[in-house]
Amino acid sequence: MVTKPPADSPDATPEPIDDTTAQVDAVPEAIPASSHAAAPPPPAYTPPPAPEVEAPEVVVLEPVVVEPILVEPVLAPPQQVIYVQTPLPPRKASNRGIGSLLAVLGALVFGVLLAGAAWLLQATLLGDTGFDFLMTWDFYVPVIVFAIAFVLLVLVVNRGGWGAYVFGSLIVGAVVFFGTIGIELLLNWLIWQQVDSFAMFAASAFHIVAAILAREVAVWFGWFIASRGKKVTAKNVAARRVFDEQLAEFQAGNY
Repeated sequence: MVTKPPADSPDATPEPIDDTTAQVDAVPEAIPASSHAAAPPPPAYTPPPAPEVEAPEVVVLEPVVVEPILVEPVLAPPQQVIYVQTPLPPRKASNRGIGSLLAVLGALVFGVLLAGAAWLLQATLLGDTGFDFLMTWDFYVPVIVFAIAFVLLVLVVNRGGWGAYVFGSLIVGAVVFFGTIGIELLLNWLIWQQVDSFAMFAASAFHIVAAILAREVAVWFGWFIASRGKKVTAKNVAARRVFDEQLAEFQAGNY
């Protein structure tokens, strides 16, 4: 064993260290197994305390009464709608109405001429200058037949020309001749129970003159009626021309 000199001695020299002792002393102490098995948990996180917030000051406002303001509504002016009507085609004027009146007037003229012709025949053949024949239906039957036939001719021809009335007058004369004879035969048989022959009535001068007068009156009154029909046709053409112009302007304005 080596004796240590005092520390404060000047002759002190470093003391040698026993290697064995040092090695023994250097052996680490055994660490308990429990220290490696479970480490202590970290401390729990505690949040810092929230800062104190001052409560807001409550201000009580007194209610303010607002009087309502009446505002008169502003009405927009009504929109004006303009309707543009398409031009309507003109209605064709007819000649049937005036033509029928002229035909009736022609029947009156026919009656006057027939009365004069009957008086001449009676005075020439029988020497009788009276007007007793005006009291019999033999005189009025041809006048009535003529009026009906002439009015029908006007209704058919309408605005036709005079040539249609020239041809139609032949039909009117034939209707007056055969119609008068047929009606007189029928009346004699119904009223007097008298059966007369057609040949006897057909040879009568009165019936022949009545047919000729009917044809002439129909021709000349037909000329008057046809002249008016020509004017009516010209008016229809002019009205149609104006309509075509208006329709063209209307279509040009829309498109």
